[in-house]
Amino acid sequence: MENLGKTIQFHDLVDLSQIAKATLLYPKKLIILTLMHALEEKVDLCIANINSLHDAVARTNWAQLNRQGFVFELQQSTKKIKDIYLEMGEINRELKLLLEKNTPELDSVLSEVARELTVLDANISMEQKKKLRSELVNEKETLEVPDLYSSLQQKLLSLALKMRYNTDKARNFLLARKTPFVKKGSTAKNLLEALQSREEELNELKQKNIELKRKTYFGTTPTDKSISEIEVELNEMDKKLDETVNETKKSLKTHFAQINYVEGSFVQLKTRIEEIEGTHSAFTKKAIELIRELKKERDFAKNLALEIEHETMRSRSEYTKQVLEIEDKKVAIEERVKEKYGAELNSLKKHLEEKNTALKHAQKLIEQLEEEIKKVKAH
Repeated sequence: MENLGKTIQFHDLVDLSQIAKATLLYPKKLIILTLMHALEEKVDLCIANINSLHDAVARTNWAQLNRQGFVFELQQSTKKIKDIYLEMGEINRELKLLLEKNTPELDSVLSEVARELTVLDANISMEQKKKLRSELVNEKETLEVPDLYSSLQQKLLSLALKMRYNTDKARNFLLARKTPFVKKGSTAKNLLEALQSREEELNELKQKNIELKRKTYFGTTPTDKSISEIEVELNEMDKKLDETVNETKKSLKTHFAQINYVEGSFVQLKTRIEEIEGTHSAFTKKAIELIRELKKERDFAKNLALEIEHETMRSRSEYTKQVLEIEDKKVAIEERVKEKYGAELNSLKKHLEEKNTALKHAQKLIEQLEEEIKKVKAH
């Protein structure tokens, strides 16, 4: 019952006593009434979001924004449109589940919103991928971009109005069937149905009026055109041609700006390459000087090593020669000494041998005498 009370208090056209009676008589319809109330709340919330979107887009003049401001506004608006798109899709599904006559369909506006979202996402992606440009390119961009920004702002406002119009149709439909089932044929419901029917008639008359104007201006067949009609066609063609020329000029200016940017980049690249080439040339020059100095040091070291080796060989040759000379002198001296003192040495040796022989005989005699003395003492 608490849920029932919460549901009933939101229905301005429903009398509490009538709902109480209906609860006993028509329980299924009460459930439907509760579901319809939830759908009405979704529709009201969607309308509020659409109004918020329209106010947010119209609050700022996009033509006066720079690129960063435009990207920010476009991102915020696109996010809101995506949320509204999801809400309208849910409302459309629930309306189709009613299976009632004259139920408004939101398929066409949802398809259009989906196409526009694709375009908006492409614009956001393109703007985000833009790199920093030179001052000249930025100046040219400020002359051309405001037209694009203003055009997208008008497109978003038009899209918001279309979504609001179709959502209002859904709300009017819900209000028309909101009259309680115990008050069938009431004045409020009849009035809403009459308004809905008049709105449909106005739309039909509008389409007929557009068709009639078209036939009036352009004729029913290609063969019955008057001079004024041909003049109108020529004016239209001239207008389209002017638009094409203007768009081509804008594209040409954009391409010129891009070409200038590329040329500037090439100049910067050329300057950078020249700096690198200058640095490389200086490096090569220093490297060649270093290699030349290293070669000089290598040649000097090689010559010095050869000179040292030559001096060493010469010194070794002289040393060997001196050693041989000394050896020869030593041999000559030995020969002279041998020649000078050889005979004396031989005579001395002979004399010593004779003395040694005499000593040996004397020693034998002494030994014999000692033996004889020992024998005498023994007797």
